[in-house]
Amino acid sequence: MWCLPFLVVMLDIIARLPPKNVAQCKLVCKEWLDFILKRKFVRAHCHYMRASADQKLLMVGWKTIEVHSLNYKSPGFILPRGVARPFYAHPSRMFFLASLDGMLCVCLQNTCELVVWNPLTTKFKKLANSNSQGFYKVDSDALGFFVDSSDDYNILHIKRRRGTMTVYIYSMELNSWSTVRFLKHRPYHHYTYLWSPATLCGGGLYFVVTQCRGRSDGLTVIRFDVNSKSFSELCFPNVYDDEVSGSLVNINEELHMYVCIGNYDYRREIVLWRLKNKSWMKGHVL
Repeated sequence: MWCLPFLVVMLDIIARLPPKNVAQCKLVCKEWLDFILKRKFVRAHCHYMRASADQKLLMVGWKTIEVHSLNYKSPGFILPRGVARPFYAHPSRMFFLASLDGMLCVCLQNTCELVVWNPLTTKFKKLANSNSQGFYKVDSDALGFFVDSSDDYNILHIKRRRGTMTVYIYSMELNSWSTVRFLKHRPYHHYTYLWSPATLCGGGLYFVVTQCRGRSDGLTVIRFDVNSKSFSELCFPNVYDDEVSGSLVNINEELHMYVCIGNYDYRREIVLWRLKNKSWMKGHVL
């Protein structure tokens, strides 16, 4: 009797199934369950799902959280599916900070705790501990979600308290926090600097850091290398104006930035820039 190799079955067949069917496959046997929980399978499954015509959109309302199905090949209305929260938190009291491979990093407003949560499997992990690690302040901290060279999922938490900055990394493999050094003699710990959400691209987490609001000479880009666990500083695109803001986006594993010139009520120009060899190349004007 001829049989397909185990890895072919799991990575080329099962990994292509929708999440609901993958969850059912966990019941086949312990060997399947153990392999489906491995990061290798999770990464393969997410890769196929991103390429699928059937995409999932998580919608957070005032009272409910729902998963909506979007299929560009066969458009039509599909009833959304409600998402049960395995931890106590009202949707209006949850801040969604980062996502990676189907997992979300969430801050619970009532307790400031960080939680990693998979809405489809309902599994979650609270990251806070007795050493005051894993507590997040929305108005001052910054965060990124990444996978390092050892295939370990990590949370980068840039924590600012009372004029000081501490950088923590949470390892999901080790279930522990560690600290890394930030750039020396830089002022970005101060509350006058605002940090954007992190954008993961090409082995780095990128942040736009803004001094107060406005002038282009108060803007910079901070990069965190996910493998060496080190920070570096990049220049902002060559734009000079009293009212400038930038938003990072990953397009086909290339870092781009939408630079908006003008204030929030009146945008004079929006330009798409692309990062190439640590320099910004001006692209389309929108």
